[in-house]
Amino acid sequence: MVKLAEIPTAFFLRSRYGKISSTLQKQNDFSYFIKMNLDDTYWMVAAIDFGTTYSGYALSFRDSFLKDPSDIQIPTWYAGIGGMASSKTTTSILFSPDGKVHSFGYAAEDNYTELALDNIHNEWYFFRWFKMALYDKKVDRHMKLTAFNGKQLPVITVISGVIGYLKDHVMKTVENEVMELLDKDIRWVLTVPAIWSDSAKQLMREAAEEAGISANKLILVLEPEAASILCKQLPVKHLTSCVAEDQEVTFQAGTKYVVLDAGGGTIDITVHQVTTAGYLKEIYKSNGGDWGGAKVNKEFENLLKSIVGKEAYTGFKYSQISNCLDLYQYFEIKKRSLKETGKTSKVTFTLPSGLSEIIREQCSGQGNNVAISDKLGWSLSDIQLTRDKLRLSQEKVKALFEPSLRHVQDHVSGILSNPDVEGCTAILMVGGYSECSLLQDAIRNIAGDIRVIIPNDPGLAVLKGAVINGHHPEMVSQRICKYTYGVGARLPFIEGVHREDYRVTEENGDIRCENGFSSFVTRGTHFHFGTSSVTKSFRVISSNQTSISFGIYASTSDKPMYSTDDSVQKIGKLVLDMADTSRGLDRGGNVTMYFGGSEIEVKAVDKHSGNEIRVRVDFLG
Repeated sequence: MVKLAEIPTAFFLRSRYGKISSTLQKQNDFSYFIKMNLDDTYWMVAAIDFGTTYSGYALSFRDSFLKDPSDIQIPTWYAGIGGMASSKTTTSILFSPDGKVHSFGYAAEDNYTELALDNIHNEWYFFRWFKMALYDKKVDRHMKLTAFNGKQLPVITVISGVIGYLKDHVMKTVENEVMELLDKDIRWVLTVPAIWSDSAKQLMREAAEEAGISANKLILVLEPEAASILCKQLPVKHLTSCVAEDQEVTFQAGTKYVVLDAGGGTIDITVHQVTTAGYLKEIYKSNGGDWGGAKVNKEFENLLKSIVGKEAYTGFKYSQISNCLDLYQYFEIKKRSLKETGKTSKVTFTLPSGLSEIIREQCSGQGNNVAISDKLGWSLSDIQLTRDKLRLSQEKVKALFEPSLRHVQDHVSGILSNPDVEGCTAILMVGGYSECSLLQDAIRNIAGDIRVIIPNDPGLAVLKGAVINGHHPEMVSQRICKYTYGVGARLPFIEGVHREDYRVTEENGDIRCENGFSSFVTRGTHFHFGTSSVTKSFRVISSNQTSISFGIYASTSDKPMYSTDDSVQKIGKLVLDMADTSRGLDRGGNVTMYFGGSEIEVKAVDKHSGNEIRVRVDFLG
């Protein structure tokens, strides 16, 4: 069976029924209720970019946006140690022993370091760079995240804590500007990778609601789409200093371009074309993988483990927390600034004193460099340790990047060779990892005549684009369905076609085939924002049945026959309330799925009365 983690979808379902009581919302049995229509009464857009390595937010007031779309406010974050200032802060969060959010970002790292130095950190919960836990797996409400010291908290608690902290920071920022703005006056935008699963996206939405953001005030925007929207909305000469006045790049009607969002965890890729109306349409389904900057970090960590041994490195990691965090932060900065120079030159990395001491102790009795090179099977010219400086040859540094760069190059090359992408004129590189010149060079090497554009601050492109998307949710007017979506249903049994072991006889005598796949939409279908929908009718199969329940499935096949096919995976469950049993078997509902947005939305009505039925959709189990 194909795992959906290998083919994560750009959509997830949400009910069109409306808000429910807080009591019902806390139940686990299909408690996901969302109002479809976005509340259009707002004064400000606040976008939260929850990243693997760095997170932040940006603000834009409605009146200011109408005058100048580039008038976007982004706060500055300061690290208590080192005095570093940036437009985002590290994705780290600290919970007190009672499970309450204590601090976030640089402050969380600084506070946890102080707790560790005083040896009183063991009862606290410190999480860092945990977003990838939502990738490549079926997420559920019972899933837990493991903190730095091995303690655990529910994943929704941790993510809600991040969103809640940033939400409160937004409100304080607005208050400092002497603006009396209420929650109802803000439209919130939350960025998510395009390649995430439905369950991960639903978790993000529920976490945002738990953090106090109303469902009808929240938009989920796909990260590469947000960057594409920024590029379309603002002339490229305003995005990058690399474009000369006489070479201004604008995305006119008909222009095709690739957006490569290279983040800390994932590489998200989409291909857009500008329509005659000035909107964007997806011409190649969004895709990507876990080849982001964190993959390079992992290779560097593996190198250090090879030098000192896994046990010694683990001891360093948990006994010298301050040094370990400094090491991670230093490598993250160094990675982005690396440039390929002469073959004989070396790249120098600063190691924490504690780690360099461990290496020297292990190498006592022989020269440090000889011992290290022997352990790794490298030549002496490839690696040198001088005090706290680890120096690597250009070849060995590039080897750290090779697994990531190879995956990205192969994937982008495959996309560019697709007939639907023919005529592409540009590759827009965004995301923090796009700051790395090694990645930039890798893309240029396969781009040929296609222009590669890197904004001045690629790490903020998604955040700025998310703000613009908040003002214009319809900016991406057409998307491509990546899978065949359907539900499990009993279908009329066809002799000689259906499996005999799936034959069932219902209460009314009808012979049906159970485990059938009732398709709503076929993969590759183009959908238009706000207008594309599919309706199907469903009925009860027993006279005392009080609800209609069926699984939601996604398939890589165009026409799967059964919900049990190898190409099919169950991704959720949908329940229609049919509490009134007075009509016996003559009961049912019409279910409509609305496509074209970043989320699929669902509505159900009673087939007799036409009244809206409460529909419950759940991907988290």
